[in-house]
Amino acid sequence: MDMISFLPDDFLLQILSLLPTKDVLTTSVLSKRWRYLWKLVHKLEYTHCDRNADDGRFVRFVDRSLLLSTAPILESLQFNIRRKCSDVDIGFWIGTAVERGLRELSFDYWPHNTIINEPSKLPQSLFTCGSLVVLILNNVSLVDVTFPVCFHLLKTLHLICVIYLDDETPQKLLSSCKILQDLVVHRVKDDNVTIFSIMVPSLQKLDYNARFATHDGVSEFVMNAPSLKFLEINDCSNECMVEKMPELVAANVEAIYWNTDNMLSSFTSLKRLSFCLPEEVETYFYLKVEIKKKSIGLLYIQRHGDIFGARIDHWDEPSSIPKSLMISLETLEWTTYRGWQVEKELATFILKHSRRLKTATISPRPTSLEEKHRMLTELALLSRGSTTCQLVFV
Repeated sequence: MDMISFLPDDFLLQILSLLPTKDVLTTSVLSKRWRYLWKLVHKLEYTHCDRNADDGRFVRFVDRSLLLSTAPILESLQFNIRRKCSDVDIGFWIGTAVERGLRELSFDYWPHNTIINEPSKLPQSLFTCGSLVVLILNNVSLVDVTFPVCFHLLKTLHLICVIYLDDETPQKLLSSCKILQDLVVHRVKDDNVTIFSIMVPSLQKLDYNARFATHDGVSEFVMNAPSLKFLEINDCSNECMVEKMPELVAANVEAIYWNTDNMLSSFTSLKRLSFCLPEEVETYFYLKVEIKKKSIGLLYIQRHGDIFGARIDHWDEPSSIPKSLMISLETLEWTTYRGWQVEKELATFILKHSRRLKTATISPRPTSLEEKHRMLTELALLSRGSTTCQLVFV
């Protein structure tokens, strides 16, 4: 007998849990010791991506392995499906797992063998599964879900390309997640939501991407997450309404909001900020970020290429120097620097008054080599408030 077979069952089950379920079942032929061990594996992973695969065989395989599994608690169930499967089969699989105290579900469904990609509809039992801690959904319809739902233990939720019934569906779903900490929302076109609201007091990390969620008329993003620490936004909505985020440490925002004052005022404790906005937003906006915050270690300045093509001609220097600029800012990154007079004035102000600035990285966007040389020479000659500041051109 091989040496690995002498290991305790707990160790062997840990090894088996790292393998796809198809490979796990093949171990049953190794010896008598392995014949029934696979049934105790608490993590099941199914992949159905081969265009030439037998769909019926895959369905029977999942049915059999789920029904024969004897693990006391099913810790994880993962599906990666690229072939068309019926909602009845999917509902049976997930319903069976829910009855086993399922703690983590990852459902990734993008069938290639259909003319029209229809999102899958999951069983109602999933949305009353009180044991779930992690739920990852990709290409799913929540149109027929009955509310209220029950996710008392859920800490991680990913909603990728999900279709909702209306604006209230995301609100109702998130309101059931009392201890949610990590939320990922990647929206898709025509998901039936024009005002997407995230009201989760316990939320600590948010990745919100609505870049492709285009709608006719006005769309809006609303958020109230006072415990948030990390924020990532890529949004094409028109408006945003954000409450205070006193715990926020880092933010990366790329958006085309008409009004950014509300979001700016919510940034009160940032250490790192990356903000990419349309060119029509006035240059002084970036400095307002500094004025409205207590301490920031990195300020990242960027513009959306030539989406609007508007040239900025005016910037009002503040009457007082922001304390955060003088005592906290250590890193400055500025992309698509064009050398306009107003940009030079802002760069002069930041470099002059940032006493602790260590690195200022500037990426010019010149029209010629001569123009680039002129801009770099001007920047290199600017007065710096920090004697250790290193100016980097990329």
